[in-house]
Amino acid sequence: MKKLIKALSFGALALGLAACGQDAEADVQETAAPAESPVAEAPNDTNTDSDLEVVVLYSNALSDGRGEWIQEHAREIGIDLQLVDGGGVAIANRILAEQGNPMADVVFGLNQLLWADLIREGAIVPYVLAWADEIPAGLNDANGYFHAVALVGNLLAFDAGQLDASDAPTDWLELWNNPEFHGRYALPNALTGSTVQMVLSGIFNRFLDADGDMGLSEEGWANIAAMFANGVPTDQDIFAEIVNPASDVVLGQIWHMGIAPREESFDMTAGIVVPEIGIPFSVEGVALINGANNPEGAQRFMDWFGSAEVINAFGQAFDYLPANPNALDGLSAETIAISEIPAQEINWEVVADNMGAWIERIYLNYLQ
Repeated sequence: MKKLIKALSFGALALGLAACGQDAEADVQETAAPAESPVAEAPNDTNTDSDLEVVVLYSNALSDGRGEWIQEHAREIGIDLQLVDGGGVAIANRILAEQGNPMADVVFGLNQLLWADLIREGAIVPYVLAWADEIPAGLNDANGYFHAVALVGNLLAFDAGQLDASDAPTDWLELWNNPEFHGRYALPNALTGSTVQMVLSGIFNRFLDADGDMGLSEEGWANIAAMFANGVPTDQDIFAEIVNPASDVVLGQIWHMGIAPREESFDMTAGIVVPEIGIPFSVEGVALINGANNPEGAQRFMDWFGSAEVINAFGQAFDYLPANPNALDGLSAETIAISEIPAQEINWEVVADNMGAWIERIYLNYLQ
């Protein structure tokens, strides 16, 4: 964990997020088309119990049984947790759209780009959690707007049954610069999810140029064009595309906790690509919604969920990498291995300020 924290250089990240939060002139990302990444129409209230305190949770981190786990265990502390699930951008945009009449009490998940938006627009408010001082410096927002719960590695994965590790690419850029991989990697049609935007952040960051077109070099835009021209767009789970016998796809993006359940679901073994430059790590956290209907319940939930004991159990159940170094006991060897991958250094302030415009350009010019 110490190795990971050192590599992440999150002290600089916290400063970048603070700067983004104070920039009232910056535009909010609006890269999501609602039809492309829908969120639930209403909280899941099928388990409502009048003896429990209702807390409404918005999150992009509830798939693969995680939402049900949190919901079930929250009942043990007297909270009836109502869930609204969706892609990261869709969830953030929904919170922003509801600012005049907030429906959520707490948000969990997201990433550095989306936290910057919510802070800048005043959609979340500071609350110092009971476990805040257990988190390594630089991971929590410096002003208490959000607190880190987990670190998520965003990876390039492949089917080891179809592609030998010795023949696999060593970097994302090889996918579109080496004809051998053309038509063999999948890309999501909708660029609204946290994973794809973190992957794109890692690509964009390599080609930052203050004097270039929209802040990117000519080489950068050429790479973006080639990335989408030579990939296979899909609306389904990328691993479903990988194991589809009618498809040539063998590679695609994945967040590290998503590997194990997909290996089981699709009866395959995944390999991962670790570029020399490192991989983008997302900071998933929790934050209190500005104008929450039940702020006290939300605070109680956050104090409970991010505690070392609870997040350790959650980490063991879902291969999560807790941000709390006191919650690492008993984690799988795979999760520990993820913690040892170097993190790509990314200028989050610049990327967050430009991501919306860059995504719009991709939709208009490169996404087929």
